[in-house]
Amino acid sequence: MQELKKIVRKEALAKRLALTVDKRHTNSVAIVTLLANSDLFLTASTIATYIPLASEVDVSILQLRHKHTKAFAAPRTQSNFEMRFHQLNDTTRLEVGAGQVQQPTEAAPEIALKNIDLFLVPLAACDMRGNRLGFGRGYYDRVLANSKGFKLGVGFRCQLLEDVPFESHDIPLDGFISEEGLIRF
Repeated sequence: MQELKKIVRKEALAKRLALTVDKRHTNSVAIVTLLANSDLFLTASTIATYIPLASEVDVSILQLRHKHTKAFAAPRTQSNFEMRFHQLNDTTRLEVGAGQVQQPTEAAPEIALKNIDLFLVPLAACDMRGNRLGFGRGYYDRVLANSKGFKLGVGFRCQLLEDVPFESHDIPLDGFISEEGLIRF
């Protein structure tokens, strides 16, 4: 199963990387606009976001536009492959964490999972049943297994596949948003 996941992940990420920088930016703006107008976002008080890598959907636009009306948290990886969410705002200091991902420093206040209404979840791919293929370390699976907030996969349409490999420990998403719209599973 792990080998199949590696193959599907590599193919999905190649599709994402094949998008031009301009196309990724245009689609990111479209995704953020759709999300900001959704009932999921409008009713959420605290949103767990992520600090995007170069080819991921740029959700940082969302925080810039709504920093005065919503609370945001970003993941911070732990040495034991666990992940915690810490406050993310204009004054949050960042550092490089696992996978060369920017994350809040330990000094940023931690946000309890029970207080997060909406999780924006990066992904390599997902399918129409909500099965998510991440990046192979299980950080999000461990966090999402213990959370009650809505789990929204965020990606470009090319990342929505017919089928992704799924194991019993993988936590499914509640929805997926791309430049083509919001799908609830």
